[in-house]
Order: sequence, then C-alpha cells, then structure tokens
Amino acid sequence: MPTLLEQLRERRTAARTAADEILTRAQAESRDLTSEELAEFTGHVGTERDVEGELDRRRDEELAELRAAAVRRPGPATPHEPVLTREQSVAAWCEQRGMSEPPAGDRPPSFDRYLRGIVSGQWDGAEQERAMSEGTLTAGGHLVPTPLSSRVIDLARNAMQTMRAGATTVPMAAQTLKLARLTGEGTPGWKSEGAAVTATADLTFDAVTFTARTLTRVVTLSVELFEDADPSSEDVIARSFAAQVALELDRAALRGTGTAPEPRGVLNQTGVTITTHGANGALITNYDFHLDAVGAVRNANFEPNAQIQAPRTATSLSKLKEATTSAYMAPPAGLAAIPRLNTKQVPVTLTVGTSTDCSEIYTADWANLLIGIRTNFQLLFLRERYIADTLSYAFLAYLRADVQVAQPTAFVVDTGVRT
Repeated sequence: MPTLLEQLRERRTAARTAADEILTRAQAESRDLTSEELAEFTGHVGTERDVEGELDRRRDEELAELRAAAVRRPGPATPHEPVLTREQSVAAWCEQRGMSEPPAGDRPPSFDRYLRGIVSGQWDGAEQERAMSEGTLTAGGHLVPTPLSSRVIDLARNAMQTMRAGATTVPMAAQTLKLARLTGEGTPGWKSEGAAVTATADLTFDAVTFTARTLTRVVTLSVELFEDADPSSEDVIARSFAAQVALELDRAALRGTGTAPEPRGVLNQTGVTITTHGANGALITNYDFHLDAVGAVRNANFEPNAQIQAPRTATSLSKLKEATTSAYMAPPAGLAAIPRLNTKQVPVTLTVGTSTDCSEIYTADWANLLIGIRTNFQLLFLRERYIADTLSYAFLAYLRADVQVAQPTAFVVDTGVRT
C-alpha cells in the first residue's frame, strides 16, 4: 500500500498533468482558454498548491525530527543555517550545493533567451535554454530553472535598497526555516583567587521562523523591448523583472504589515525603536533627526551602516542653507560615513494627527534584517492578457519570501517626518 507521501505525490502529479493538458490543448489550437477550461485549470492549480504545501509541511516535520535526533546523539555539532551578505550571490550558493551546474561553454544560459523561447516557441541559437525548458512546465506555468532563477533573484537583490544597506539574505530550500538568534548577552563577573565563581546570567537564544510567503507580480513588457533588445545585452528583460519584484520586496521589508500573507517589516516588528515627532509630525530644518537616530542605534550597542528614506527627504536635506551665508548646508561629520539611501517605497502621504504629508526615516545596523528567499520562482505567460492596444506581453511571476529581524533594537524608525 502506498505511503501517505507517495499518495500526496500521486495527487500532485495528477493535478499537474490535468492542468498541463488544458494548456497544451489550447496552445495546439492557438486559442485562449474558455471560461470552463479556465475554471477547471484554476481548480487543478489550487489542488497542486495545496498538496505541495502539505508535502512541504511533512518534509519539514521529518527534517525537524532528524535534527532533533542528531542533537540527542553524540557527534559533531550541527552547522548553522547558511546566510548570505550583500556581496555573496544566490547563484554561487546554489552551485556550491549542487542545485545547479556552473555555466557551460562560452555562452552561459540567459533568462532573456529562455523567456523569448517560451513565448515564441523559437529556440534558434538557444540550445541550453531549450533543454532547460523541457520538463519545467507545471500547472502554474514554467518553473524557472535554478541557474536562471538565481540570476534574476540576484538582480532583484542588487536593485533593493535594503540589500544595498546591508540586509542579510537567507536562502530557503523549503517552505519554512528556523534560524537561531541571540536574545541576551548575559553578564560576566569578576572573581578573587580561590573564591567561588558567582553565578551570572547566561547567553540566551531563541529562533525566528521563516515561512515562505507568495509574492505575485504581473510584469508587462513592450513588444519593442521584448523583440528589439540588443542580444549582446542579455539581462534587459531579466532586469525589468527583477526591478519590479525588488520594489515590493523593499516595501515589505520596511513596512510589511505582518497580516498573512504579507511579511512583517521593520516598522511593525516588536522591539524596534519608534521615534515620533509631535502630535502632527515635524518639519526637517536640519540634520538632527538623522543624528539622533544614529545615536539611538549606537546606544543599543549597534553600529548603524545606512539610513533609508523617501526621495523627498533627500531633496529637503539638499535644500538646507546656512542662515547667514545662504550656502547649502553640508552634512555633519557624524553622518559622513553613513550613506542615506532613497526609495519611493517609503511613503510621503502618511497621516499623523492633522498632517497628511508625513514620511519616515529608517536607521539601522542592517545586517540584522534577514530576508528569506526561496531559490526558485515560477512564471506564467498570460496569453489572454496580451495587451493589443499597447503591444505588450504580460507575465505572472511568483516569488516566495519572508522577512525577520535578528535584533529589533538595531533599528530606529523616525515617523511624522515632514518637509
């Protein structure tokens, strides 16, 4: 009799096959899905995702049990879960773990050629991409092969201001992942010769649990960009995908509500220092907001390495002038080594009291911002969403990620910032 896992895999395969048959039939007849076919297709997709979630949960339970058994048995210590700094790439991480092969030949695989092949069915000069496309069709579209997924993910990371600030990437190979963190440093104590050691507070730890949240994004590309991009510039379409995904990841990392399915961003994390500026906010007239935030992070025993703000705030700072000479005011020495990064994902229309033009400033030791990212994503070419009036192609991209903080006190958020 098949095991439960085998039964779940059979259900997943059956749902995937049924959904693929609907897509294949419509493609062979060069038409869009009928309303009945779309409803049936959606049902199969939902079944596959439900079963995949159950499989992930059971695999996580088995992995937790194996780890617990390893702890109970004497032996070498279990290594820490891997994390990546902003200088390290997801692509290299995947290669090191055998999840993808290093690029072969003089022409490494290209996301742009892969996407063009999926849309047009023409693979001239794209043999590697055509080979990658075989067997990647799923009920939700195409599961982008790991070498190309990791490439787009790295491009998205490079476009994120939180990553530029120094956030840490946590690659996720499963739906959930636990990562240990230090919650208390303890108190050392002095002792006299021959005297008993006085008990002091120990180091204390807990764990944060990443749960992969699904981020969907409809990406629209003009026919001109899709067809006329210089073939020697292989990342044009990949960068367009990555830039749009990066914006939402930045917003979620900074301001995510934490209400499922959205991750909880820095602003809504327990333990983060929130600095308010009066009942109705306050105008920026100097650099004091930024200097005070730097001091608050340092008082928590962390070293701030960047500040993230709205572009409007940067413009206001640039316009500050000396009272006597009207010369533009230079940033004080206390901020010289701390970059100020700008993103429109920090809003400028927040309501504080009677003011409706408020914004925020985020100051932190950004290595304590942990962004978990699944190492694969899916995309579906939306034939029915081809936009004839603007000559554009539409794609639905799926990426799974989550946000956690290692040390909440490493973050200070100024609210009610006006200009």
